[in-house]
Amino acid sequence: MKPVHCLAALPVAAFYSGGWLAEHLGARLAGLPFLMTWNIVWLLLTSVVMGVMFHFDGSREAARDVAKAARAPVGTDGAAS
Repeated sequence: MKPVHCLAALPVAAFYSGGWLAEHLGARLAGLPFLMTWNIVWLLLTSVVMGVMFHFDGSREAARDVAKAARAPVGTDGAAS
């Protein structure tokens, strides 16, 4: 597992900590209860976190290298030249 994959724990921790925060704050934000606002914000931020993970993962480069190797010309003995 790559270190960038640890970012996936951030939205999970945020969703589970929202109930505890709502219990202690009890405020209203944007006319909505705090917990609802917290969940909506983290729903959107989860997409941002996953985008950052996708960008820094490096799997796209590995897949591109595999595809390039698969398109390499093959010699008469079946080995790639």
